[in-house]
Amino acid sequence: MVAYINGLACISHYNTIDENYFFEDVTLPSANNKLTATEPAYKDYIPAALIRRMSHIVKMGVSAGSISMKKAGLENVDAIIAGTGIGCYDDTDKFMRAMIENDEQLLTPTSFIQSTHNTVAGQLALMYKCNGYNFTYVHQNHSFEYALLDALMLLKDKDAKNILVGGIDEVNDSILELFNRAGYVEQGEKGKGYKIGEGAAFFALGPESGTNSYARIDGVKCLQQVNDSNTLMQEVNQFLNGIGIELNQVSIVLSGNCGDEQMDKKITAFNNETGLPAGHFKRLCGEYFTSGSFAMWLAAQILKRKVVPRVLLANDIPVKEYKHILIVNHYQDKLYSLMCISAC
Repeated sequence: MVAYINGLACISHYNTIDENYFFEDVTLPSANNKLTATEPAYKDYIPAALIRRMSHIVKMGVSAGSISMKKAGLENVDAIIAGTGIGCYDDTDKFMRAMIENDEQLLTPTSFIQSTHNTVAGQLALMYKCNGYNFTYVHQNHSFEYALLDALMLLKDKDAKNILVGGIDEVNDSILELFNRAGYVEQGEKGKGYKIGEGAAFFALGPESGTNSYARIDGVKCLQQVNDSNTLMQEVNQFLNGIGIELNQVSIVLSGNCGDEQMDKKITAFNNETGLPAGHFKRLCGEYFTSGSFAMWLAAQILKRKVVPRVLLANDIPVKEYKHILIVNHYQDKLYSLMCISAC
């Protein structure tokens, strides 16, 4: 089952909320090891009365979802599906600290109410009075991909016509500290650790394309284990054959290399074996559980604009056409995912 991206929006480290911006001012990967989001003027997308009670991640997700619907010309949708790896962590952190500091007494409920993982999808439903299907997936770096699979199945079964689907995750000082302690975050040693990121990307999907459609989603697949680059190559070929595409027809591979040479060993070997143009999308968004949503936004924009930002390119192989983009993502060399996005 294919689906068409009729509206999209992304909030990331760069000014991606601006429709006219496409990394023209970025020549090198950021030197920072924490790529926090460049936030828009939320009052332009969310009623002022609601903003005051919304946390950082909720404002990102609700804004991205609202813009996606607006670009698709929708006032409502049949379903809202979100994916998040750690949910509203900042509100959870605040609530837990308040419990300790106040000896479990005189606690305000706001942080607790907004600490649940489905807060973003719920807030969007309340804003747009969407009483239909509403679900949030929490499966580490497969969270967005499972949300997308759910949306594709709903469209295939004709249980929904217009679906809003997205991925959101945030980073705060507590998360950064935990990942630093685990030795995951880049500390200046070349080839060791990665840049941690955050962001929100939402898509208004439908079964038919329109005059303003960005791209077509041909398929998505989640892999629980990849033993080596040969296994990854086999999985990719099987995935592409299943949707009627050959590997040599892929215009560019958007690869989820995080920057840690050991974690990237298999995916780097795979990219070298394909002989295809490759781009490392985490140079722009950093590593986070739902970075696949940023990659899909990026793929749709590349197909629409017919240009690849130079900062992405990981080899010197030229992009000859803009027809099919293969997204190959991984998180710490544990869980892998594949997505294919094509021109309408």
